Amino acid sequence: MLKKLIFVAGVFLIGSFSAIGQEEGVFWKISGNGLTKSSYLFGTIHLICEQDYLMSERVSNKLAQANALVLEIDMDDPSLQMTMMANIYNEDGQKITDFLSEEEYQEIRTFLKERTGMDMDMLKTMRPMVLMSLIYPNLLECETKAFEKELMDLAKASDIEIMGLESVNDQLSLFELIPLEEQYRSFYTYADNLEKGKKEFKKLIESYKEEDISALLQLVSESPEYKDYQEVLLDQRNLNWIDPMALMMKKGSMFFAVGAGHLAGDSGLIQLLKKEGYSVERLYL
Repeated sequence: MLKKLIFVAGVFLIGSFSAIGQEEGVFWKISGNGLTKSSYLFGTIHLICEQDYLMSERVSNKLAQANALVLEIDMDDPSLQMTMMANIYNEDGQKITDFLSEEEYQEIRTFLKERTGMDMDMLKTMRPMVLMSLIYPNLLECETKAFEKELMDLAKASDIEIMGLESVNDQLSLFELIPLEEQYRSFYTYADNLEKGKKEFKKLIESYKEEDISALLQLVSESPEYKDYQEVLLDQRNLNWIDPMALMMKKGSMFFAVGAGHLAGDSGLIQLLKKEGYSVERLYL
């Protein structure tokens, strides 16, 4: 259970967006601007029902030909689990009960006990983002798959290196910019109205299946945990990734797989790469 929690927390740390423009497509070819080999950009959705999951032959073939799989963070890093374990709890010992009323806390405690079997009394100092990761599987209520894990399995089968655009500590540091009270409030909002969350998540899945990344990203940008921190959690991260991506692509064909929320908009990776002089062409699944 703990290992699964760590993985889910890792892939759900961040995934927001600025919905500008009408781009469609989750799979893109990057070429030009002096590159000797084309690279690829694949937008993922971190958790999806097994029956909705699709890894097209075109995607798997391009990955098999790449020199490296590049995720948001290197999920194959042997130190990842230790790093996550070291950051599960609030550094200064703050508790969820410091930010919620007793009535609200008891609602959360009952909810988690019924849904996960875990006792909130044992998790009071757990970071809000980790608590949030416990809720996501309940939004789907189905057997799930994670694109990142499936891509990693394909890469390992072809002996392809796995890399990351940033470290877990890079991601964690962003949450330090958001007051804990707001993070716990977002967590409570989700848990208190799970049915609304289910409907929104269903819309998100449908938008992803239709490759309508503008609609998908609009939904994500309006979610409680990200709507006031788009610049911190998305725009700046996209900008931070461009230089590392450029350096990697000079060394060979890279297969970048990041949350689909990072693709669209004026501050999305597609437009940022074009502004750097690359040709970014949609590939159909």
